[in-house]
Amino acid sequence: MSGWGWFWTLVGFLVYIVVLIFLFFYKPFEELFTFIIEDTTFDNVVFWAALLTGIVGFCGYHWRAYRLHIVEQRSMENMVLSSLRGSTFIAILIGAGATLQSVQTLIVYLVREPVVLGPDLGKRIAAVLALIVLTGVFSIIFWLLKLVRFHTERA
Repeated sequence: MSGWGWFWTLVGFLVYIVVLIFLFFYKPFEELFTFIIEDTTFDNVVFWAALLTGIVGFCGYHWRAYRLHIVEQRSMENMVLSSLRGSTFIAILIGAGATLQSVQTLIVYLVREPVVLGPDLGKRIAAVLALIVLTGVFSIIFWLLKLVRFHTERA
């Protein structure tokens, strides 16, 4: 990607973050969101944002990989490897979003309730640690997949 490509990608990410912040504080959007998706609170918005970003990124990445590896290179092996890399990166993104949401839930619990060592606090801390470990495992898998090289020769 060229310098201008990176610039416009960063501008796009900044616009996306500003829109998410606007929607977080825009009360009618919260009411619409909770009306459409019943039994959901606006408290887990961090996970919803990570999930939405992951789904859009998953579709975009796989479309680009399909065009590059299947249409242009006609290489199924490269498509499979690229698909594994993209899927693992999306798993890292969603795992990190779930971890942030879990940390937010833990902090809200600690602020609202008097700190008592008990099963509720232990479950919340265990959830944070489990999500950190899961995200770390996906990061290691992603790193290992990056070490595998694409085949450039055609059969």
